[in-house]
Amino acid sequence: MESNFEDQRDPAGMLETLSIDRGRIGERITAETWWAAPAQGLGAALILVAPAAGLAWAWLPFVLSVGVFVGVEVLFRKRSGFGITRPAGPRGWWLLVALFLIFFFSFVISLGLALFGLTGWVVAVAVAVGVVTALIVVAYDRAYAAEVRHAG
Repeated sequence: MESNFEDQRDPAGMLETLSIDRGRIGERITAETWWAAPAQGLGAALILVAPAAGLAWAWLPFVLSVGVFVGVEVLFRKRSGFGITRPAGPRGWWLLVALFLIFFFSFVISLGLALFGLTGWVVAVAVAVGVVTALIVVAYDRAYAAEVRHAG
């Protein structure tokens, strides 16, 4: 009795192909970081500066921020050919948790500063968090690439 599996490649060759594919995915992710990270930092800064705009204009930075985030996602999917729906491993999760906590507490601080009329400080907090967000996005992309390359 003959098997239909006789013409398939050897397992070592298949593992090598998988390893090469993982490496290519990692390269494609980190190749997009140069523009995606600063754009996402800008999006985060826009959200944090919204309270300084006052009640009548707070919607504008928020809408611009949503546009930035949606634009980054659309361009990333178009340029890289895939979308990331969740972290590849524990480092990615920890970076997302850190980013969420930094952003949440910074937003609370931004609201408090705006209530006291300290708009200059709101802008300073927004700029700082924008830079931190960009740095965390770079670290996340590198961690994602490393975790994809070494998954197994």
